[in-house]
Amino acid sequence: MRSILAACTLAAILAAPAFADEVKKGNDADPEFMTGVRKLGVMSGEAFACSPEADRQGIGEDALSLANQIALHFGLQIAFIYSGAFGWGSGHDFDRKTCPETLANFKDTQHKYLNK
Repeated sequence: MRSILAACTLAAILAAPAFADEVKKGNDADPEFMTGVRKLGVMSGEAFACSPEADRQGIGEDALSLANQIALHFGLQIAFIYSGAFGWGSGHDFDRKTCPETLANFKDTQHKYLNK
């Protein structure tokens, strides 16, 4: 379920420039889009928290790369929302039984949008 959500969210993020007339760039005019950005940030933060200490730097760098892409396509306000959600996702208590799925979803995100 999370992998589908993450894939759909990122597809929407990268496809939105084609629909620039429908979605206002750099603001929260589309609540569904903003929810997707937040969910992507939380998933990325949870992937960071689920990772062994040795892998966290790489995941943090990839999350920053995603934030940079979001900033380029949608503006700094949206990237800030993603980054805040990442911070919340990495710091809140959650069911660690979901870690394998969360890490798999993040790897899918890396593969699709960061060419990894």
